[in-house]
Amino acid sequence: MEKTINVRRINRERESRNGTGFSKISEHWLFKVSSIVIFALVLYFVLNSVRITVQKVDILKRAEKEVQELRLENLHLSVGIEEMSSDKYLEKEARDRLNFGGKDEVVFVIPDSTLEMAMEEVEKIIAPSQESIYESGSNFEEWLSFVLEGV
Repeated sequence: MEKTINVRRINRERESRNGTGFSKISEHWLFKVSSIVIFALVLYFVLNSVRITVQKVDILKRAEKEVQELRLENLHLSVGIEEMSSDKYLEKEARDRLNFGGKDEVVFVIPDSTLEMAMEEVEKIIAPSQESIYESGSNFEEWLSFVLEGV
């Protein structure tokens, strides 16, 4: 009986042991192109996820800042409500808006025109207009006239 050797089967077994079967596939142009496309898609999706995450973090920070501002405003308003509910506040508002006075008080009503004139006078006293203490002309002209004309 003759012994036959299947060369192809032996080559396939060697290739599978050595991993040359995958190397043949990886050398094909279609595999290379599809690998590049898959890599590009994965990179795009990763970068897009990072961009979306950064936007969400920014939105979260703005929302936290707005919440903090609203809490401060709420605290301010609640303190204002407590203050406004007191009799002292109502009395003060009645005096200011209706020109009422309390017991043993004298109410002065000052017209707006008089008040504006008084404010202008106060401004003149506080910040007087400064006049130049130097005469017109440059320093060079002064020296030239001194040299040519004398004292």
